[in-house]
Amino acid sequence: MKEKILTLPTPYGENLELYKNVWGKAGESLSIVSGLQGDHLNGLFLNSQLTQFLDRVIEGLDPHYTLTGQVQTFPVVNINAVQSGTRLWPLDGMDMDLAFPGNSQGETTEAIAYMILEHTQDSFWGLILTSAPPHYEDAPHIQVYKSNNSVKKMCRDLKIETVRKQKEYSTQKVNLFHHWQEQEISSVMISAGSPRTINLQQCENLFQGILNFMKAEGILKDHRKKDSENKGKTRIYQPDEEVLVKTSTAGIFVTEVKVGSYLKQGQKIGEVRDIYSGKKLEELISSEDGLLITLRQYPIVYEKEPVAIVLKAKNSWREYFPWNR
Repeated sequence: MKEKILTLPTPYGENLELYKNVWGKAGESLSIVSGLQGDHLNGLFLNSQLTQFLDRVIEGLDPHYTLTGQVQTFPVVNINAVQSGTRLWPLDGMDMDLAFPGNSQGETTEAIAYMILEHTQDSFWGLILTSAPPHYEDAPHIQVYKSNNSVKKMCRDLKIETVRKQKEYSTQKVNLFHHWQEQEISSVMISAGSPRTINLQQCENLFQGILNFMKAEGILKDHRKKDSENKGKTRIYQPDEEVLVKTSTAGIFVTEVKVGSYLKQGQKIGEVRDIYSGKKLEELISSEDGLLITLRQYPIVYEKEPVAIVLKAKNSWREYFPWNR
Protein backbone atom coordinates (compact mmCIF):
# COMPACT_ATOMS: atom_id res chain seq x y z
CA MET A 1 0.00 0.00 0.00
CA LYS A 2 2.93 2.32 0.61
CA GLU A 3 4.54 3.03 -2.76
CA LYS A 4 7.73 4.92 -3.52
CA ILE A 5 7.19 7.29 -6.42
CA LEU A 6 10.38 9.36 -6.46
CA THR A 7 14.01 9.21 -5.35
CA LEU A 8 16.24 12.29 -5.59
CA PRO A 9 19.79 13.04 -4.43
CA THR A 10 20.19 15.83 -1.85
CA PRO A 11 23.17 17.91 -0.70
CA TYR A 12 23.00 16.15 2.68
CA GLY A 13 24.11 12.76 1.37
CA GLU A 14 20.90 10.78 1.95
CA ASN A 15 18.45 10.53 -0.92
CA LEU A 16 15.04 12.15 -0.72
CA GLU A 17 12.28 9.56 -1.10
CA LEU A 18 8.67 10.49 -1.83
CA TYR A 19 5.86 8.04 -1.08
CA LYS A 20 2.14 7.68 -1.60
CA ASN A 21 -0.39 5.31 -0.07
CA VAL A 22 -2.87 3.56 -2.34
CA TRP A 23 -5.81 1.27 -1.63
CA GLY A 24 -8.39 -0.40 -3.88
CA LYS A 25 -8.58 -1.36 -7.52
CA ALA A 26 -7.77 0.94 -10.41
CA GLY A 27 -10.68 3.02 -11.61
CA GLU A 28 -12.30 6.27 -10.54
CA SER A 29 -9.96 7.37 -7.77
CA LEU A 30 -9.84 9.92 -4.97
CA SER A 31 -6.51 11.69 -4.38
CA ILE A 32 -5.84 13.43 -1.05
CA VAL A 33 -2.78 15.68 -0.83
CA SER A 34 -1.30 17.29 2.29
CA GLY A 35 2.04 18.73 3.30
CA LEU A 36 2.52 21.09 0.36
CA GLN A 37 3.85 23.47 3.03
CA GLY A 38 6.00 21.99 5.76
CA ASP A 39 4.18 23.73 8.62
CA HIS A 40 0.63 22.64 7.68
CA LEU A 41 0.41 19.81 10.17
CA ASN A 42 -3.37 19.42 10.48
CA GLY A 43 -3.50 17.88 7.00
CA LEU A 44 -0.59 15.54 7.73
CA PHE A 45 -2.26 14.28 10.89
CA LEU A 46 -5.62 13.88 9.15
CA ASN A 47 -3.98 11.90 6.37
CA SER A 48 -2.36 9.62 8.96
CA GLN A 49 -5.81 8.98 10.46
CA LEU A 50 -7.13 8.04 7.03
CA THR A 51 -4.16 5.72 6.47
CA GLN A 52 -4.84 3.84 9.70
CA PHE A 53 -8.54 3.55 8.89
CA LEU A 54 -8.08 2.33 5.30
CA ASP A 55 -5.38 -0.14 6.35
CA ARG A 56 -7.85 -1.67 8.81
CA VAL A 57 -10.58 -1.83 6.17
CA ILE A 58 -8.33 -3.56 3.63
CA GLU A 59 -7.04 -6.00 6.25
CA GLY A 60 -10.61 -6.90 7.24
CA LEU A 61 -10.19 -5.55 10.77
CA ASP A 62 -13.19 -3.22 10.47
CA PRO A 63 -16.18 -5.39 9.48
CA HIS A 64 -18.49 -2.40 9.01
CA TYR A 65 -16.75 -1.13 5.87
CA THR A 66 -15.66 -2.33 2.45
CA LEU A 67 -13.57 -0.25 0.06
CA THR A 68 -15.32 -0.27 -3.31
CA GLY A 69 -13.23 2.39 -5.07
CA GLN A 70 -9.64 3.56 -5.11
CA VAL A 71 -8.06 6.04 -2.71
CA GLN A 72 -4.52 7.38 -2.87
CA THR A 73 -3.01 9.76 -0.34
CA PHE A 74 0.13 11.90 -0.46
CA PRO A 75 0.63 12.72 3.24
CA VAL A 76 3.98 14.55 3.14
CA VAL A 77 4.68 16.26 -0.17
CA ASN A 78 7.28 18.81 0.92
CA ILE A 79 9.19 16.31 3.06
CA ASN A 80 12.31 18.48 3.35
CA ALA A 81 10.34 21.40 4.79
CA VAL A 82 8.48 19.12 7.22
CA GLN A 83 11.75 17.66 8.46
CA SER A 84 13.23 21.13 8.99
CA GLY A 85 10.07 22.39 10.72
CA THR A 86 9.58 25.23 8.27
CA ARG A 87 6.95 26.30 5.73
CA LEU A 88 9.47 26.09 2.86
CA TRP A 89 12.59 24.01 2.41
CA PRO A 90 15.36 26.45 3.47
CA LEU A 91 17.82 25.18 0.86
CA ASP A 92 15.85 26.42 -2.13
CA GLY A 93 13.20 28.67 -0.51
CA MET A 94 10.64 27.63 -3.14
CA ASP A 95 6.95 27.37 -2.30
CA MET A 96 5.90 23.88 -3.36
CA ASP A 97 2.45 25.11 -4.31
CA LEU A 98 3.96 27.62 -6.73
CA ALA A 99 5.99 25.01 -8.59
CA PHE A 100 3.34 23.26 -10.69
CA PRO A 101 3.25 21.71 -13.23
CA GLY A 102 6.86 21.13 -12.22
CA ASN A 103 9.74 19.71 -14.20
CA SER A 104 11.05 16.15 -14.03
CA GLN A 105 14.57 17.44 -14.72
CA GLY A 106 14.32 20.56 -12.59
CA GLU A 107 15.25 21.45 -9.03
CA THR A 108 14.06 19.30 -6.13
CA THR A 109 10.81 21.19 -5.56
CA GLU A 110 10.00 21.21 -9.29
CA ALA A 111 10.71 17.47 -9.60
CA ILE A 112 8.40 16.70 -6.66
CA ALA A 113 5.63 18.91 -8.09
CA TYR A 114 5.94 17.16 -11.45
CA MET A 115 5.59 13.74 -9.85
CA ILE A 116 2.60 14.70 -7.70
CA LEU A 117 0.74 16.03 -10.75
CA GLU A 118 1.74 12.96 -12.77
CA HIS A 119 0.25 10.62 -10.17
CA THR A 120 -2.96 12.61 -9.62
CA GLN A 121 -3.90 13.88 -13.07
CA ASP A 122 -6.16 10.90 -13.81
CA SER A 123 -8.07 11.22 -10.52
CA PHE A 124 -11.82 11.66 -10.56
CA TRP A 125 -11.88 13.53 -7.22
CA GLY A 126 -9.21 15.52 -5.40
CA LEU A 127 -8.84 17.00 -1.92
CA ILE A 128 -6.03 19.35 -0.88
CA LEU A 129 -5.62 19.70 2.89
CA THR A 130 -4.15 22.99 4.01
CA SER A 131 -4.15 25.54 6.86
CA ALA A 132 -4.24 29.30 7.36
CA PRO A 133 -1.30 31.51 6.31
CA PRO A 134 1.47 32.12 8.87
CA HIS A 135 0.29 33.95 12.05
CA TYR A 136 -3.41 33.14 11.45
CA GLU A 137 -5.97 30.45 12.25
CA ASP A 138 -8.80 29.29 10.00
CA ALA A 139 -12.13 27.82 10.98
CA PRO A 140 -12.68 24.69 8.83
CA HIS A 141 -13.95 25.69 5.42
CA ILE A 142 -13.63 24.92 1.73
CA GLN A 143 -11.93 27.15 -0.84
CA VAL A 144 -12.85 26.95 -4.54
CA TYR A 145 -12.35 28.88 -7.75
CA LYS A 146 -15.59 27.64 -9.35
CA SER A 147 -18.91 26.84 -7.71
CA ASN A 148 -20.51 24.40 -10.16
CA ASN A 149 -22.90 21.60 -9.20
CA SER A 150 -20.09 19.07 -8.80
CA VAL A 151 -18.30 21.29 -6.29
CA LYS A 152 -21.54 22.02 -4.41
CA LYS A 153 -22.19 18.28 -4.08
CA MET A 154 -18.65 17.67 -2.81
CA CYS A 155 -19.11 20.35 -0.16
CA ARG A 156 -22.41 18.91 1.03
CA ASP A 157 -21.03 15.37 1.12
CA LEU A 158 -18.00 16.56 3.11
CA LYS A 159 -20.41 18.10 5.65
CA ILE A 160 -18.57 21.42 5.50
CA GLU A 161 -21.09 24.21 5.23
CA THR A 162 -18.78 27.19 4.63
CA VAL A 163 -17.33 27.69 1.15
CA ARG A 164 -15.20 30.65 0.09
CA LYS A 165 -15.02 31.36 -3.61
CA GLN A 166 -11.53 32.68 -4.34
CA LYS A 167 -10.36 35.06 -7.02
CA GLU A 168 -7.82 33.34 -9.22
CA TYR A 169 -4.70 35.42 -9.73
CA SER A 170 -1.87 34.73 -12.17
CA THR A 171 0.34 33.36 -9.36
CA GLN A 172 -2.28 30.72 -8.57
CA LYS A 173 -1.98 29.26 -12.06
CA VAL A 174 1.17 27.50 -10.90
CA ASN A 175 -0.48 25.70 -7.97
CA LEU A 176 -1.77 22.13 -7.83
CA PHE A 177 -5.42 23.09 -7.45
CA HIS A 178 -5.39 25.17 -10.63
CA HIS A 179 -4.02 22.24 -12.63
CA TRP A 180 -6.61 19.89 -11.19
CA GLN A 181 -9.31 22.36 -12.23
CA GLU A 182 -7.83 22.59 -15.72
CA GLN A 183 -8.01 18.80 -16.00
CA GLU A 184 -11.64 18.88 -14.80
CA ILE A 185 -10.95 16.89 -11.65
CA SER A 186 -13.78 17.41 -9.14
CA SER A 187 -11.71 18.98 -6.40
CA VAL A 188 -11.69 21.37 -3.46
CA MET A 189 -9.21 22.77 -0.95
CA ILE A 190 -10.00 22.26 2.74
CA SER A 191 -8.42 24.77 5.09
CA ALA A 192 -8.45 24.38 8.88
CA GLY A 193 -6.33 25.43 11.84
CA SER A 194 -3.05 27.28 12.00
CA PRO A 195 0.50 26.46 10.90
CA ARG A 196 2.76 24.38 13.17
CA THR A 197 -0.16 23.08 15.24
CA ILE A 198 -2.52 20.11 15.26
CA ASN A 199 -6.14 20.64 16.26
CA LEU A 200 -7.45 17.18 17.18
CA GLN A 201 -11.11 18.18 17.18
CA GLN A 202 -10.87 19.76 13.75
CA CYS A 203 -9.07 16.70 12.40
CA GLU A 204 -11.72 14.35 13.80
CA ASN A 205 -14.57 16.40 12.32
CA LEU A 206 -12.87 16.51 8.92
CA PHE A 207 -12.09 12.78 9.13
CA GLN A 208 -15.79 12.03 9.61
CA GLY A 209 -16.63 14.39 6.75
CA ILE A 210 -14.23 12.62 4.37
CA LEU A 211 -15.70 9.24 5.36
CA ASN A 212 -19.17 10.61 4.61
CA PHE A 213 -17.93 11.88 1.25
CA MET A 214 -16.44 8.48 0.33
CA LYS A 215 -19.71 6.76 1.25
CA ALA A 216 -21.80 9.28 -0.70
CA GLU A 217 -19.65 8.82 -3.82
CA GLY A 218 -19.60 5.02 -3.59
CA ILE A 219 -15.91 4.77 -2.77
CA LEU A 220 -16.62 3.24 0.63
CA LYS A 221 -19.47 0.91 1.60
CA ASP A 222 -20.89 1.09 5.11
CA HIS A 223 -22.74 -2.17 5.77
CA ARG A 224 -24.66 -0.65 8.68
CA LYS A 225 -26.43 1.99 6.59
CA LYS A 226 -27.91 2.06 3.13
CA ASP A 227 -27.29 5.76 2.59
CA SER A 228 -24.67 8.28 3.59
CA GLU A 229 -25.37 10.51 6.54
CA ASN A 230 -27.54 13.59 6.12
CA LYS A 231 -26.03 16.34 4.08
CA GLY A 232 -25.87 19.85 5.49
CA LYS A 233 -26.45 23.23 3.93
CA THR A 234 -23.78 24.75 1.75
CA ARG A 235 -23.11 28.45 2.15
CA ILE A 236 -21.03 29.86 -0.70
CA TYR A 237 -19.44 33.23 0.01
CA GLN A 238 -18.27 35.44 -2.82
CA PRO A 239 -15.06 37.52 -2.50
CA ASP A 240 -17.10 40.71 -2.00
CA GLU A 241 -18.82 39.13 1.02
CA GLU A 242 -15.56 38.99 2.97
CA VAL A 243 -14.91 41.81 5.43
CA LEU A 244 -11.28 42.43 6.35
CA VAL A 245 -10.67 43.89 9.82
CA LYS A 246 -7.41 45.86 10.05
CA THR A 247 -5.55 47.68 12.79
CA SER A 248 -4.85 51.38 12.67
CA THR A 249 -2.07 51.18 15.26
CA ALA A 250 0.87 48.91 16.04
CA GLY A 251 1.21 46.92 19.26
CA ILE A 252 -0.01 43.71 20.92
CA PHE A 253 -3.29 42.30 19.61
CA VAL A 254 -5.40 40.70 22.36
CA THR A 255 -8.41 38.81 21.05
CA GLU A 256 -11.73 38.31 22.84
CA VAL A 257 -13.35 35.86 20.42
CA LYS A 258 -12.62 32.48 18.90
CA VAL A 259 -12.29 31.66 15.24
CA GLY A 260 -15.41 29.99 13.88
CA SER A 261 -17.77 32.03 16.07
CA TYR A 262 -20.67 34.10 14.74
CA LEU A 263 -20.29 37.80 15.40
CA LYS A 264 -22.88 40.53 15.73
CA GLN A 265 -22.39 43.92 14.12
CA GLY A 266 -20.48 46.09 16.59
CA GLN A 267 -19.19 43.10 18.59
CA LYS A 268 -15.69 43.51 19.93
CA ILE A 269 -13.10 41.24 18.33
CA GLY A 270 -10.16 42.41 20.40
CA GLU A 271 -7.94 45.34 21.13
CA VAL A 272 -4.44 46.59 20.42
CA ARG A 273 -2.29 47.55 23.40
CA ASP A 274 0.93 49.52 23.47
CA ILE A 275 3.97 47.26 23.80
CA TYR A 276 5.73 49.53 26.31
CA SER A 277 2.93 50.91 28.47
CA GLY A 278 0.21 48.31 28.07
CA LYS A 279 -2.34 51.08 27.35
CA LYS A 280 -5.27 50.27 25.10
CA LEU A 281 -4.68 51.94 21.76
CA GLU A 282 -7.82 50.84 19.91
CA GLU A 283 -10.72 48.42 19.90
CA LEU A 284 -11.41 46.31 16.84
CA ILE A 285 -15.05 45.53 16.16
CA SER A 286 -17.01 43.67 13.53
CA SER A 287 -18.76 45.97 11.07
CA GLU A 288 -21.13 43.18 10.01
CA ASP A 289 -23.06 40.22 11.35
CA GLY A 290 -21.17 37.18 10.17
CA LEU A 291 -18.87 34.22 10.61
CA LEU A 292 -15.33 34.80 11.88
CA ILE A 293 -13.50 32.58 9.41
CA THR A 294 -9.91 33.75 9.98
CA LEU A 295 -8.30 35.25 13.08
CA ARG A 296 -4.77 36.46 13.73
CA GLN A 297 -2.96 34.14 16.12
CA TYR A 298 0.40 35.87 16.44
CA PRO A 299 -0.24 38.89 18.70
CA ILE A 300 2.39 41.39 17.48
CA VAL A 301 0.81 43.60 14.86
CA TYR A 302 1.76 46.61 12.77
CA GLU A 303 -0.32 49.50 11.52
CA LYS A 304 -2.90 48.40 8.92
CA GLU A 305 -2.30 44.72 9.78
CA PRO A 306 -5.26 42.38 9.03
CA VAL A 307 -6.41 40.64 12.21
CA ALA A 308 -9.66 38.99 11.10
CA ILE A 309 -11.82 38.04 8.14
CA VAL A 310 -15.59 38.03 8.67
CA LEU A 311 -17.97 36.46 6.17
CA LYS A 312 -21.17 38.48 5.96
CA ALA A 313 -24.25 36.72 7.33
CA LYS A 314 -26.64 35.24 4.80
CA ASN A 315 -30.05 36.85 5.13
CA SER A 316 -32.22 34.54 3.05
CA TRP A 317 -32.22 31.04 1.62
CA ARG A 318 -31.59 32.46 -1.85
CA GLU A 319 -28.15 33.62 -0.75
CA TYR A 320 -27.12 30.07 0.11
CA PHE A 321 -27.29 29.13 -3.55
CA PRO A 322 -26.06 32.05 -5.64
CA TRP A 323 -26.84 30.41 -8.98
CA ASN A 324 -26.71 33.64 -10.92
CA ARG A 325 -23.45 34.97 -9.49
